Amino acid sequence: MPKRTTHTYSSEDAAPDGPNSDLFVYYCKHCSSHVLITDTQLQKMPKRKTDKAHVLDKTKHLARLNVKEAGKVLLKRGEGKLEKQFRMSCSGCELFVCYRSEETLEHATFIYIVDGALSSVAAETNPQASF
Repeated sequence: MPKRTTHTYSSEDAAPDGPNSDLFVYYCKHCSSHVLITDTQLQKMPKRKTDKAHVLDKTKHLARLNVKEAGKVLLKRGEGKLEKQFRMSCSGCELFVCYRSEETLEHATFIYIVDGALSSVAAETNPQASF
């Protein structure tokens, strides 16, 4: 008779390279939906002086987004200066979480993450989740 073995896995085992992974997952602070996976911590990213948004350089860091397009906005920044923002919102609650200056996400070098929009911890209960 062949030997039988039992294997037990936990959610910590499911993360790439275990709990000490080099990937960081960020969630919407409002609804806890998954929004961003990157290989750098949000706190280590530089911040813009104008709106304190975190700047994610896609040429240096991985950026996997789970967002919806939220339209284009023109902002007046000082005298004679205009800034185009192509906004992106959380796919769960449609809260504005990040933007870019290029029209297409593929051509955008930088992703600007709104200060205070994301959290590294998902809430215990997600009211938007459907089971």
